[in-house]
Amino acid sequence: MSRYLAYSKSAYYGVLCALPLLAVYELVLWTYGGRTGMQVRNAADAWLRLLLESLGLGPAQATLAMMGLLIALIPALGRSDVRLEGRYLAMMLVEAVLYSVALGIVINLLLYLIVYSWLATPPGMLAAGAGSARPLLLPVAMPRGGGVLTGIALSLGAGLFEELAFRVVLLTVLLAVFGLILPRRWAAFFAIVFAALAFSLAHYAGALGEPFRLHTLMYRWLAGLLFTLLYYQRGFAIAAWSHALYDIWVLLV
Repeated sequence: MSRYLAYSKSAYYGVLCALPLLAVYELVLWTYGGRTGMQVRNAADAWLRLLLESLGLGPAQATLAMMGLLIALIPALGRSDVRLEGRYLAMMLVEAVLYSVALGIVINLLLYLIVYSWLATPPGMLAAGAGSARPLLLPVAMPRGGGVLTGIALSLGAGLFEELAFRVVLLTVLLAVFGLILPRRWAAFFAIVFAALAFSLAHYAGALGEPFRLHTLMYRWLAGLLFTLLYYQRGFAIAAWSHALYDIWVLLV
């Protein structure tokens, strides 16, 4: 079990598990997103593509560049002490499914205890407006006119790009910055809090951003804190797949 925990947390397995997320995400959006495949994108993906566009890459070239980079990293990150084990990949998928369900339960319990105790509004109204039968405090990030398949693709993209942007990149930068002025424990605390807050606020940015609401801000802030703890404990692969599957449950349930 100790070897499984170490393997599944490694960067090698992180890249292996990121590849199918990116492949399915791109395949669906290019199939249903029009000629450019850019009409609907995860926000973190769109930011990355703006960066790649500034380097002279078009939409198709950016997709190929990201796919090529992941494929190139697989042998580059392989080490003698970390080998590909098919059963470990299966175990990681089961683990991510369990975490995605557990996160849904924990996030909703915290929301009911924290947010609903402040607001005298029925939970169903908080979730989707008056007259809605939706019982939980779960905003669904579905673009206007988007089908379920597009929603699933965006969920996979959220797991990949949001974990990469807010956990791997932003959290690492904030840890380094706060570490210059604060003790290690306090630096970690503020880095985690601010990275989770940035994750939540990002959902209101851009043309496809949601209208700002306090309960959705708190919802995603809490989710960001829990995803960060999961990332620290189990690595990028488990966090990304748990995030993607959690978003799919929210979409379908």
